[in-house]
Amino acid sequence: MMPEIKDTGKVWLRGQFGTVFAVKVDEQVFVPGQEDGQSIDYWLEGDFLCVDLHGRDQSIRIARLFPMSLEATHPATLFNGFNKTKHADVKVIVCEDEGVAERVFKDEDYDDIQNLTRDAFWKRAGLSG
Repeated sequence: MMPEIKDTGKVWLRGQFGTVFAVKVDEQVFVPGQEDGQSIDYWLEGDFLCVDLHGRDQSIRIARLFPMSLEATHPATLFNGFNKTKHADVKVIVCEDEGVAERVFKDEDYDDIQNLTRDAFWKRAGLSG
């Protein structure tokens, strides 16, 4: 059975100020690391959550690849925006976890990729499962 994006919203991570965007895939919750001012695009490819974070004002674009096989270990609370998921304390996977692949384009590297489509950017990033 293929994984499916079930819901999105904000979570509060223990020990942090404020809430952060999260994506629920089946029963797992992923925190892709979206920062203020960044747009986000996310989708599933096989057993992976793919994330394209784009901060035009900061001249940065980040590709992240989250394997579905990662274990959620960070305590968090579902906060708001989750329309299909009951409020609960959960464990989440964050972008700093071991096993998450990342490719960052900034400064001079950013100039070449800033206007690429999602698919072209993803191909250029070279991340795959």
